[in-house]
Amino acid sequence: MIYFVGYDYLRAWMGVRMKASTVLAPYEQFASLVAGCMARTAAASVISPLELVRTRMQSSATHDLRTVLRGVSSEIRHGGPSTLWRGLVPTLWRDVPFSAIYWFGYEQWSQRVFAPIFNDRQHTSGASDTLTRLMTSFFSGAASGIVAATITTPFDVAKTRRQIEQHANPKAHIAQHRTFASMLRHIVANEGARGLFAGLAPRLMKIAPSCAIMISSYELGKIVLSS
Repeated sequence: MIYFVGYDYLRAWMGVRMKASTVLAPYEQFASLVAGCMARTAAASVISPLELVRTRMQSSATHDLRTVLRGVSSEIRHGGPSTLWRGLVPTLWRDVPFSAIYWFGYEQWSQRVFAPIFNDRQHTSGASDTLTRLMTSFFSGAASGIVAATITTPFDVAKTRRQIEQHANPKAHIAQHRTFASMLRHIVANEGARGLFAGLAPRLMKIAPSCAIMISSYELGKIVLSS
């Protein structure tokens, strides 16, 4: 919810100001790209402490919330409050580019492809405005999700490999692959460029429908609340 509401607010705010500027007006369509970056960064930063608790509970033998919270509190005392945001940077490397590409693509797919298609069908079949809007959102979300997921898969692969290394051998992880760039180079050197897109098909099978359902559900919620 933070993510979608934040994006809507930032997109509208930036759009108005860019249109009012003679210098920025020609680039107004890229407001969605910047708004997507900012909304995802804010949402990930707010949720990161909760993600830390969730991952600790999943990896804990007892799955007891109080035990997990005591462990997190101990980590904070030893490592400081920044412990709550451990792992945020790798997450942003993957999610921020995805969001930028997704929202920019969503607007383009909607305006240039699916809105004209479903508007024409509305005139011929008499479909409601709500159904037309939801169908446009659904297919635009799926198409943009596929493109964004494909482009950002190398970041997802690198993040997953770093997590696996960290659990298997923390010291080797720190010494060998301190940065995302070093992990990407390691993958290419050992597996070739194809290694950067390992697991692409399953990722697309997950992301395409989830993006379509989330954005169309969000649009439906806006329609219901505004009526």
